[in-house]
Amino acid sequence: MIKNYNFKVLLMLIMFLIYFFSTILANYFQHYEYIFSDINNTKKYQLFSSRASFYAYIDLENDMYTEGEPYDFRIKEVYEDKNYFIGYDFEKNYETNEIEKRYYIVVDKNKATMEIYNEQDFKVKYKNIDDSKFTNIYTFLKRKGTKIGMYR
Repeated sequence: MIKNYNFKVLLMLIMFLIYFFSTILANYFQHYEYIFSDINNTKKYQLFSSRASFYAYIDLENDMYTEGEPYDFRIKEVYEDKNYFIGYDFEKNYETNEIEKRYYIVVDKNKATMEIYNEQDFKVKYKNIDDSKFTNIYTFLKRKGTKIGMYR
């Protein structure tokens, strides 16, 4: 009877360890990816999440960054319709818990162009797209993205 009990405990311990480590590995290596193109399919755009999935990145076009700058744009909130894919990143003051600056990246699907705006310029040019239309990037990627098991 004691032998049988030890075997059950050992089996449960092995199952727990397999479950524990497989969960850690799955969360560490797995991320989301979302690929879309313009209306005429001339350019493809790739959005990929970070490990923590609190934000995602979109690769910038070559003429949008200078040497030594990052080649991707970090996105925390996103909006998409048939004409635009818009994402923004913001700087937050953690003492006051308020958003200080926002930077928007706009992919025009009709023209196959990508541009970055500060908050004032974005609000002037895209008056009909307000902050309530944006979705958290994690929610967006869970709905539209594809899970892949390789982290960049």
